Amino acid sequence: MLFLVLLFFIPLVACNEAATDHDETKDFTFEELFSSEEAFAHIEALTAEEMEGRRAGTEGNRKAKEYIMNHFSSLGLTPAGDEDSYYQWYDQETLTFTQEASLVLLDEEGAVHKEFTNREDFVLLRRSIADDRRDIFGRISMDSDFSLESSITHIGKWDLNENLSIGDDSPIILGETADMHYALLKDHREQIEGLILLPQDPISHFSGEPLPMYGKPAFINIDKEVMDENTPDVMYITGSTYDEILALKDENFTLQAKGGFSHQEVSVANVIGSYESMEDTKETLLLMAHFDHLGEDSDGAINPGALDNASGTAMMMEMARVITENSLEFPFHIEFIAFNGEEDGLLGSFYYADIMGHDPEDIKVINLDMVGSKHVDHLFVDYNDRGSEGSFSFLVRSILKEKEIEYRMERVSGGSDHTPFSLKGADVIMFLDYSEKIFDNYYHNHYDTVDIIDQTRLELLGNILLETIQRMGDQGSF
Repeated sequence: MLFLVLLFFIPLVACNEAATDHDETKDFTFEELFSSEEAFAHIEALTAEEMEGRRAGTEGNRKAKEYIMNHFSSLGLTPAGDEDSYYQWYDQETLTFTQEASLVLLDEEGAVHKEFTNREDFVLLRRSIADDRRDIFGRISMDSDFSLESSITHIGKWDLNENLSIGDDSPIILGETADMHYALLKDHREQIEGLILLPQDPISHFSGEPLPMYGKPAFINIDKEVMDENTPDVMYITGSTYDEILALKDENFTLQAKGGFSHQEVSVANVIGSYESMEDTKETLLLMAHFDHLGEDSDGAINPGALDNASGTAMMMEMARVITENSLEFPFHIEFIAFNGEEDGLLGSFYYADIMGHDPEDIKVINLDMVGSKHVDHLFVDYNDRGSEGSFSFLVRSILKEKEIEYRMERVSGGSDHTPFSLKGADVIMFLDYSEKIFDNYYHNHYDTVDIIDQTRLELLGNILLETIQRMGDQGSF
């Protein structure tokens, strides 16, 4: 399917005092350097049950952070975090579920008629208001905690007017369409005591088909004038769930709904190790991947996050081993960075980019996010650079064409940890194995396990990444 056409022999010369000393120049093929077995072992370790899905701020995330740090330390990488450590600490909020989200339909006798399934039939939305940054990543989260039971009160889109009256005994409101969301929150929030249910079949951005409501609780940003202590909670429900509830609204059926989560500020860390060039230079390659994931659901189910993004983290860790153990020589420094907080809005990478000591013109960024999949439509390459011959994207495009790798390139789509550096003006590249099947079936859910990782694909991309870095060195300068 996808394969390497050509393998190169490259000289390996000692260049890093912290790495193993090599006095003799040796030739190796890329296949002899990059180990898909080593990379896969890292994925297995990062998705182990004790890692708890690696949500930022959790014990599992801490264990993953220590696992990566120990690997960097064993390779002799120079600590590049705070105070001569591998850790770069920053504060962010973390999500904690205070009770399992549920939605139950009771008959006229109070018996359970239907218990709907969290994240398949409904999803409880997290709510936030914009903070002073005023961008899509800047927000202040609102906590939630409710336990409600009421009759079914339905509001059609034609009912929305200034004279709308909602009874005091109806804390749960069933809205007709999702686009009623803002109007109900803004104009009628004081009449709605607890919860709004709105039909919203999630649609795949990739196939256009409706999806189960997998994923972390959806996040909505609401204007400060709308969000206050009286703002009701919101659940999105599937169209079929909406139809089932609506059909019984006149049958003396009732709804029970529960949910709750809180947000606490915690200190978390990025993990950074540096491989220093023997040359006197400021030029630095940032080779990065985020290691956090979604953690546990409200019912305790773990989202392992094998492809997203234990895979990218593992490839970055294996690249660190290859380069240090073989003392590869480059005319630039390399920082290996495992970012935290990507799933919460690229928080770890924004923090690094905001305080970094690098001039954006002195760095290049390679970001690895969701690589090594068994299901691949093409390699997606997100980039931003000067675009001339000899530029970062030109080099990557040339290598992929030589290797006959099917790929698509797009200039700065955003959504991963290279984005903050692109906004600073640095040259960036992201590698991602794109597949409609992956995003429609395995993305941000408990099916993202090591079973969808392909070691052959890991090795293929690892060798391409090695060659990319080697040719950057051959060019002699950024």
